[in-house]
Order: sequence, then structure tokens, then C-alpha cells
Amino acid sequence: MKYSTILFDLDGTLINTNELILASFEHTFDIHCPNKFTRDDVMPIMGEPLPDQMYFFDPNQAEEMVKTYRLFNETEHDRLVEEFPHVLYCLEKLYQNGITMGVISNKRRAAVEQGLRRFGIDKWMKIIICADEAERNKPHPDMLLLAMDQLHVTPSETLMVGDSRYDILAAERAEIDSVGVAWSLHVEDVKNHQPTYWIEDMREILKIIGLEEPNKSVTSDR
Repeated sequence: MKYSTILFDLDGTLINTNELILASFEHTFDIHCPNKFTRDDVMPIMGEPLPDQMYFFDPNQAEEMVKTYRLFNETEHDRLVEEFPHVLYCLEKLYQNGITMGVISNKRRAAVEQGLRRFGIDKWMKIIICADEAERNKPHPDMLLLAMDQLHVTPSETLMVGDSRYDILAAERAEIDSVGVAWSLHVEDVKNHQPTYWIEDMREILKIIGLEEPNKSVTSDR
């Protein structure tokens, strides 16, 4: 197999937290800056670390806004988060075939682990790198480089799968191949950053690895 290791983003890639994230922002806006921002204002900066996002909206209230967001997000998490089609099937199949997997997320560890536990994904992950656990978060390569170092793998055998430009840029800067996913909320933006592969269905990751031949074709830019 071409790749022995796959690193995944979490939100918007493995689990559908889109509504949870947007509802958490709306709740925070209602409390701290009512009638000033909408979920449309959130879209361009989804994927960045939460403190940076809140600082963008209101530097003076950023710290309190983070607290409000996190309380709502953690409380409503299991109600609003959903599965993406075929993700659990593919992760189990990859694991059964000896593929090493990990999660690289700009979220803090408590939130990441809550999301992984919600669908039992944690049992398949060999490594989890979260916000501020490397010197710099995505789109810098540091989190991916740390994961590869701890797993003792090389860039040529590693693949990064994500739904935002931060994932694609981090992969490029770490000199590893990348996969963009069609269920991203930022399809054109991700495509514009030219991931190595583009998939419409998570089962297509199996073809990239060489495990089985899905019905759909995988688009490769290389």
C-alpha cells in the first residue's frame, strides 16, 4: 500500500459538527454582541483556533465569548453532532488492514475527545494532536510533523484528510499528500488549494490506500 498512515481532521471531516459549531456561535453572539453577527460571518474563519475566532469578532470580549461558546458546545454536543456517511465503516476497515490513523485538530483536547467518544472513533486512533500541543496549529505543519515524529513514519507514507484549507496547507508544508472532502462547507476554497486527491465519498479513501475499488472514481491532481 502506498500510505501506511492517515491523519484526519475531526470537525467537518470525520464527524458532522457543522450545526453544533454554528449554533454555538449564534448562542455566543446573542449573549455578547446581539444583532451584530450571523452564522454567515463565521464561515470564512471556521477551522481556526477558537480564541483567534472570538478575537476576530470582539477583542474586548474574546475571553468571555470563548467560555460561553465552550459551555454551550459541550452541553449540546451529543444532541447536535451527527455522523457522516460511511466514515465509521471506512475507519474500521482501515484499522483492520493495519493502517495507522490519527486525528489532528485545532480544537482543545477535551472537545476532541468528546467528539471521538460520541461515535467510538477513539478506539481506532493511534495518536491525537490537539490545539497548542505543537508549537503552532494548522495551517502550519507543526502538528503533522509532531504526529509523524511520534509515529516514526515518513512524509512519503503519510496522508492528511481534511475539509478546510488549513488541512491542505498544513499537509503541503509538511510535504505530505492530502485529501479534500466534498462534504466540506468550503468546497471551492479547499479545491482552490489543490489537495492531492479529491473524494466525494469516504469509501473512496479505500481506493487511494489500495484496499478496494469503490464505484466512484477518485480525482488526483498528481
